[in-house]
Amino acid sequence: MRPITGITILGFRLGVIALALYWIALFLGTHWPAGIDVGPQLNDKVKHFSGYFGLAILCCYVTQSPGNDRSRSARRFLGVIIVLTAYASIDELTQAFSPGRHPDVFDALADVLGILTAVGLYLAARQIVRRFWSPPVSAEAIES
Repeated sequence: MRPITGITILGFRLGVIALALYWIALFLGTHWPAGIDVGPQLNDKVKHFSGYFGLAILCCYVTQSPGNDRSRSARRFLGVIIVLTAYASIDELTQAFSPGRHPDVFDALADVLGILTAVGLYLAARQIVRRFWSPPVSAEAIES
């Protein structure tokens, strides 16, 4: 069985398709006119945190860096944080153009906290997986 990152649909990896669809849904959800609530009845900040948490997890999942190159890995995850934080800021500002919506600094803060939490948990999970599920090193590999 191939890992999910290897599955392609029309030449695109399934993870990339999921990211694109999720990002479109998030954009539409944050720009939907006020008064029309199509999601679950949750606190607004929980929705922002959750939405950007999911976006950051998907971005971490689809981006790649060599597992043994720490500087490239650090740039990868820092890049995810910077790009998504910039997008969250722009997303909040453009809500002013949607009827009944307005930019909110606390919404942007919830977005950034969701991004940071997702990247942190992704990195922790990646370390755990590498530590406990990596193939055992053979004696021949150690000698060479």
